[in-house]
Amino acid sequence: MNALLTHAPEMKRPALHKLIDELPAEELDLVEHLLARLEMERLWKDVREGFTADWEAGKYTRMDEIIKEVRGDLKQRAA
Repeated sequence: MNALLTHAPEMKRPALHKLIDELPAEELDLVEHLLARLEMERLWKDVREGFTADWEAGKYTRMDEIIKEVRGDLKQRAA
């Protein structure tokens, strides 16, 4: 594993593939879970940045008002 830390970035992918190929089957679920978690965190960061930019651009200025209207409409329909 120490060898991975010394490889140039372009060499990490093949080295990681080799390590994954050599993993025991029972450890593959853990690796899959870890990779899914990393992807989720990356995507969530992108989503947060998008919402922050939209908020700063004033795209949600009426959000509270719209939510109140929708809730009022839902209450009327349920009655």
